[in-house]
Amino acid sequence: AWKLLKEERSLELIDEKVRSSSEISQVLRSIQVGLLCVQQCPKDRPDMATAVLMLSSDNIPSLPQPKEPGYFATRIVRHNRDPSFSTNLSPPSNSLSITLPGP
Repeated sequence: AWKLLKEERSLELIDEKVRSSSEISQVLRSIQVGLLCVQQCPKDRPDMATAVLMLSSDNIPSLPQPKEPGYFATRIVRHNRDPSFSTNLSPPSNSLSITLPGP
């Protein structure tokens, strides 16, 4: 979403059925507010009351432009025929575990 916003292609995030509605500006506003809420630096993120105000009020003429999100994954395309491609890549030093609560 951030990359598409940065490239001024946010409409590509919206389903075609919604895209044809008259509320497109509200959907684009929601995308921008969502991206403001996930900025890397916590001081750049709006608090909950501000985010709700941003979403519910059309009186705010323009929202600040979001910066790169705190976690932005990019896809790396590897070509096996590329001689510089190495298959001995070490895993990233960060690890993520997900715990799902059970019954």
